Amino acid sequence: MKNIISTFICLAFCSLTLMQSKLVYSQDIENPIFKDGDRVCFVGNSITNNAQFYHFVNLYYATRYPNTKVVFFNCGISGDATQGVINRIQCDIFVHNPSWSVLMIGMNDVNRGLYAKSRQKEEGIEFKKEEALKVYRNNLEIIVRELIKEGRKLILETPSIYDQTSYLPTENLFGVNDALKKCADFIQVLAAKYNLPVVDYWSILSQINQTIHERDTTATIIGNDRVHPGTPGHFIMAYEFLKSTVGSEYVSKIVINRDAAESRQKSINCSIKNTVYRKQRISFDVKEESLPFPVSNEAKPALAMIPFTDHFNKELLQVADIPDGIYQLFIDNVQIGTFSSEKLAAGINLALLENTPQYQQALKIMHLFDEYRKVQAQRRNIANVEIYHLPDSMKNTSVNKREEYLKGYLEKRYKGTNAYEYHEGVFKFYISNKRIQAEIEKKLPKLIETVYNSNVPICHAFRLNKIQ
Repeated sequence: MKNIISTFICLAFCSLTLMQSKLVYSQDIENPIFKDGDRVCFVGNSITNNAQFYHFVNLYYATRYPNTKVVFFNCGISGDATQGVINRIQCDIFVHNPSWSVLMIGMNDVNRGLYAKSRQKEEGIEFKKEEALKVYRNNLEIIVRELIKEGRKLILETPSIYDQTSYLPTENLFGVNDALKKCADFIQVLAAKYNLPVVDYWSILSQINQTIHERDTTATIIGNDRVHPGTPGHFIMAYEFLKSTVGSEYVSKIVINRDAAESRQKSINCSIKNTVYRKQRISFDVKEESLPFPVSNEAKPALAMIPFTDHFNKELLQVADIPDGIYQLFIDNVQIGTFSSEKLAAGINLALLENTPQYQQALKIMHLFDEYRKVQAQRRNIANVEIYHLPDSMKNTSVNKREEYLKGYLEKRYKGTNAYEYHEGVFKFYISNKRIQAEIEKKLPKLIETVYNSNVPICHAFRLNKIQ
């Protein structure tokens, strides 16, 4: 299969004259949907358990709204369906005391095995497909009612897509994606009925995958298994989440002008002071109220597919009233780049410059969230095994006894199946995580505290030196 990154790239959309020491305040950015102190449970199956799409959303909140402390909880379990969510809603979701839940479920409810080519002449197969959807609809409404009880808030998400068009090594269970569309349509009905926000992943991923497929029939926004999106797919999902829940366009807009009132009027989400115009140099101090969003290398191919930068990552620097020429930009005495007066007047997006102190600070936040996601995965492995594989009689026993039980359980239930090696790894991971569970539980809140102690924007000294 051709490299998906190259496919994304080919799709790319395509003398002292004045001193202003007065502090200049700018406009505010929009209020986020999640507020300070909110606890948000992301509920679903393996795609949610992966935690990547809302890991990006969490990073966005921590960099865009540094004074808004929001804690996200991974409540996804691989292989789960609506009945599983119903069964674990108290012990695995409400235990976190969420102010919000975000629900995406359906990929397993459609019962993908019913769409195997070998079964299409089976008697009653179409009835079985419809029955699976009927159970899904009934269960989903039960879940929705439970999640909105007692004033809790809920965001519905449509399922992501099943790739039934690309030429991939995995058997094509044709019709699964059409069934997921029916799930997505029903979610829209429930959203209208209960007046809930909805994020439509099915539509955006279908559109993008179709565009990719038209240019390369072996490429996909989904993985080779046709089910699980890769990192670019998760980034696109994060973009759609922000678009559907009204994320803010600007990190900041820094407008430098000899007229302090005009600078204040045009600037956004920053304060400016100590502006000094000289013949060959302009200097000013800026405190932005947000940090730029750092896009990981694995996610960058998605930028060719969605207008994320234009919609959610503008950190503009505009400098007016300067002589024509070429200027070197320094921030905190670090040389950032060289720009023409025309480009400076039009505006430079600092969020795209990875050598700024602001971007470097945001990178540290990204790495902290990478660690947070890894530790969350350890916690979710424990929950997965204890909810779905350990009987109640084993839940108060020692780790050694659990290990002994799981070895026998593995042989009895999975020996000779394709799932044997997978569950063998899951159970080994569980035992190692269970031994350090207390450490895991302590580490998660400490990481969040570190994030919100490290994401506070600071004042930076800007300087433009005219070199031509």
